[in-house]
Amino acid sequence: MKGILYSIMISLMLIPILALIIFYSQSSQIRDIDIDIRANELEYFTKSIEKDLLRFIEINGKRTLISAVSMVIANGTGLDDAQLRLGEMIKNGTLYGNPAPLVDTSNLETWRGKIGDLASKSGFNVEFKDVQINITQNDSFNISFEVRIFMNISDKTEVMGILKNATASVLVSIKDIEDPIFPLHSYARVVRFIRISNVSKNTTPLVTGTNASGGSVSGYSLVKNSTDFQAGDCDNTKILVTDAIVAEASACGGVISQTDDTIPDWFSDPCITGAIGAMSKIPNNTKIYLDQTKRKVWDLSNLTSDITNGYYHNSSVGASFLDRLEGNLTLSVDRYKYGLETFVYLPDLTSANIPVDSSLSVLDHKYWSDIAGSSIRNGNYDPVFDWFKIDQESAINYGMNELQT
Repeated sequence: MKGILYSIMISLMLIPILALIIFYSQSSQIRDIDIDIRANELEYFTKSIEKDLLRFIEINGKRTLISAVSMVIANGTGLDDAQLRLGEMIKNGTLYGNPAPLVDTSNLETWRGKIGDLASKSGFNVEFKDVQINITQNDSFNISFEVRIFMNISDKTEVMGILKNATASVLVSIKDIEDPIFPLHSYARVVRFIRISNVSKNTTPLVTGTNASGGSVSGYSLVKNSTDFQAGDCDNTKILVTDAIVAEASACGGVISQTDDTIPDWFSDPCITGAIGAMSKIPNNTKIYLDQTKRKVWDLSNLTSDITNGYYHNSSVGASFLDRLEGNLTLSVDRYKYGLETFVYLPDLTSANIPVDSSLSVLDHKYWSDIAGSSIRNGNYDPVFDWFKIDQESAINYGMNELQT
């Protein structure tokens, strides 16, 4: 009996001890779980900051460029250093220390404040150090914004934290942003928004013949076999593209023959003969230029579209967008590397009561640098060519050198 009694007494003494051990073991496990959860929350919060920094740069990069252009136009002078000033704007929302529109209330400083508030509500402390901003011309039509920030994020109650260098890199398109060069050279009377040309060839030679006579002319192509053609099919606004010249073709503004080797003595209208494959190479009802001088048929529609719509092209000499923010006309090769250019639409200047010089090349950086240009043969292809001039170097680049007068 005594043995049983002692066993019971020992058991009663051990139960509280075991209970305490189990309790503290479970508490430790719960605490470990809590710490793991908090650590995951800290990691998630850190990643959220990095994602939000990227979104901030995507949005504010565009705003910064637009704000810079508006300030340049308002002041009538270019920036002293585009990279430096854009960095100031995106970091502090100021330009030369003064509030800049669009970014004065949305910049890295205000962003850091909002992140700090969110961190505090979540029980974290956040500190940003060593902010570095790099803004460069990535290519002719995109500006690279790169922001690097050293982050120190820690929990207010637990001994844990994350130290990390966060980098956000974004390409911001300049498409549809106003080109500051035009208002700077027109007393802010003429505006031009950057729209990118989607063509690689401005002038397209469609076919070349062996003989030509009767002068040069433009018109709409009428592709038709000579055996099916009748005089009533044509008028002086059309150019017949056919296999052989027939008498009825005199009703047209001109003729392009793909099989005739010589020009009939009785035919005096503008024509090109020996243009092999003309009926398949020249689309029907397309505006073309019959060029007697070079015995070629040209499609100038891309060029006229570029001129009238103010499209932009890459350029190895024209000012980059960052150059244009500085008021420069030519490319700073050592700094920005990627230029762009567009044709000045002289009627816009005339409408704004700005004197025009019809002797100058109408490429923007050439025109405002007083570089002379010459006309191109076009056979009254489009009214723009009444005033269009281009310098020889640019004519080669745009495939117009054979057309220069």
